[in-house]
Amino acid sequence: MRDSVDMIFKEKLFAAAQAAGLDEYELYCKGDTSFEVTVFEGEIDEYKSERTFGVSFRGKINGKMGYAFSEKMDDSVIAFLVDSVKQNAALIEDEDEEFIYGGDSTYPEVICYNPGLNNIPAKVKIETAMNIERAAMETDKRVESLTCGFANGEREIFIVNSKGLNLRNISNRFGAGAEIQAEGDDEQVKTAYEDYEGLDFAKLDPKALGQKAADKALAMLGASPVASGKYAIVFEPKPAAQMLEVWAQSFSAECAHKGFSALAGKLGEKIAADCITIIDDPLLPGLSATTPFDSEGVASRTKTVVDAGVFKTFLHNTKTARKDGTAPTGNGFKDALELPVGIAATNFYIKPDTHSHDALLTQMGNGLVITDLVLEGIDSGANEITGDFSVPAAGFLVEAGKICRPVDLITVSGNFFDMIMDIVAVGDNLEFKLGNTANNMASPSVYVRMLDVAGE
Repeated sequence: MRDSVDMIFKEKLFAAAQAAGLDEYELYCKGDTSFEVTVFEGEIDEYKSERTFGVSFRGKINGKMGYAFSEKMDDSVIAFLVDSVKQNAALIEDEDEEFIYGGDSTYPEVICYNPGLNNIPAKVKIETAMNIERAAMETDKRVESLTCGFANGEREIFIVNSKGLNLRNISNRFGAGAEIQAEGDDEQVKTAYEDYEGLDFAKLDPKALGQKAADKALAMLGASPVASGKYAIVFEPKPAAQMLEVWAQSFSAECAHKGFSALAGKLGEKIAADCITIIDDPLLPGLSATTPFDSEGVASRTKTVVDAGVFKTFLHNTKTARKDGTAPTGNGFKDALELPVGIAATNFYIKPDTHSHDALLTQMGNGLVITDLVLEGIDSGANEITGDFSVPAAGFLVEAGKICRPVDLITVSGNFFDMIMDIVAVGDNLEFKLGNTANNMASPSVYVRMLDVAGE
């Protein structure tokens, strides 16, 4: 997006909106550039470079907000955008009022862009993916590659409205990953995935990434179920972050208003163990959800959502904040250009403590370490409203604080909200589960007193 082109289009669009009788209006523009390469057995499997762009226009007339979008930004779409907003506003039946945000006095400076990422040659990106695969394959003769890759992207957001708001932000990222499988002598096959994401390409170690993926797959060879029963459990960071991601919507004021959150009416109450503090921080340097403002132009700020087990705040956009008589939290985000502003977490995580992962195993004594959960898809076995879950899992059996053997073909069951009340201790090893630009979950290892496990 070029500033001069943006502003010329904005002036014409706003003039048309005013002439059409819109009371207030806003233009939201988003441009994405992406590159991705995947390799398989030393050859390029897929190579693509894309550029996408779109605009969303919303306006208020007769107290109702209408929305429209286009993948173009030129004179030919101005009448369409204005007319669509008027037509859509007339169809709105929601009684909760939306409004255009006039902006904040200051906005935070965040670290979400590294211009050096634009200078990495395509050849180097391909070599990086190749080196990841090579390192994994050289770890052990039982290891085979499924896919290894490198990707990077850049996003530009521009928001301007009739109340004087004029904001622009550019962010970029790179990521690398390896999906590996290992086959044992008994023809048992195990897969593992490892990834890395950041702003500093120099911090990526392709060899270490490939080897770690291979080691994870190899460690699971020979896995078998445990007997069904109740087990103490330590969740490693990524499966713990998966659990948090599934129920992050429970902290959305919008979901609470619609009856889709088990936390409705529980502000100020104890909802988790004393060792649990949950933070939403869009200001953390270099992470994928780091941003100085949300899709409504509300300035980003760090929120302690749960403090030592006590529920302190819902996440709000301007609409829910006005309904609840509170300030917006900077969590109003658009899932897509054609959709209204919803609510999403940013860098959302369980605050780490001082216990090492090994110390948690020692404290647990006997139980299970869960390294993988199947928590994706509509039939994943997790109820996002009630908190109930029954999901396939894999990991390791622990006896006397030491890992004994790999475990698979088990199902872990419980209730998320009961589980976070039953967490005994939290580790120091915070890891982010890579997500999109408005949803980045993280957790350290967490030790849960007891959950039901179905196995043999």
